[in-house]
Amino acid sequence: MDIHDLTSRSNPAFRGFLRLLGGRGVKKERLSLLSGPKQVKEVLREFPGRCEAVLFRRGHFPPIPEGAKGYRLSAELFREIDVYGTGQPVLVVRFEPFPVWDSTGRPPGCTLFVPFQDPANVGAVIRTAAAFAVSRVVVLREGAHPFHHKSLKVSGSAVFRVPILAGPSIRDMGNEPFPIITLSPQGREIGEFDFPPSFGLLPGLEGPGLPPDLGHLASLSIPMSAGVESLNAALATGIALYVWRSRKGKA
Repeated sequence: MDIHDLTSRSNPAFRGFLRLLGGRGVKKERLSLLSGPKQVKEVLREFPGRCEAVLFRRGHFPPIPEGAKGYRLSAELFREIDVYGTGQPVLVVRFEPFPVWDSTGRPPGCTLFVPFQDPANVGAVIRTAAAFAVSRVVVLREGAHPFHHKSLKVSGSAVFRVPILAGPSIRDMGNEPFPIITLSPQGREIGEFDFPPSFGLLPGLEGPGLPPDLGHLASLSIPMSAGVESLNAALATGIALYVWRSRKGKA
């Protein structure tokens, strides 16, 4: 078993792990930190090949997948890495470059476009997308990185269960040949809509919503009680996916 002891903050390996707490480090290294006992166990059990290293504090003896390295950190250093205070091992997981979305391809089912700028919303919607078996997730240019540690804290192993692609800016979605349905409070009530066999679902950005020049696209709304302005973007997307999936199951 390949175990390395880390006790100095100036250690190059430790400094590299710290860089993974920022978006730039994640993009550059194509590595990320995954925390949470349940998420860590799921990845070690079902996706051990994605694990580059296991970081743990002294006194712990976690399983280390074949080909991965183990780093035993001093209590002080581990606290810096364990940003959620779990006290449990943290995984360094590896991901491949995201393929670029091609609008000419039309797989059956739902292609989910994600413009969310909050990493937690990105993680939540990826978990929901995996649960409802969307065909693929396309992260738009505005979107937070799906392997940001805040996103992984929510998505967990679901990030490895659905294809993730890189897409254009949300502002460029209005001229695509692919059939796209948006979510908007001004749209048609979702309960009255028949989903096509292949389509894209596009929620708006948190706060600003959809760019005005996408107004020509088909749009759906989720009915709410009077006085409630809007739902959380990830929650609204989850409801829309549930409605689509339940209709599909009855088809």
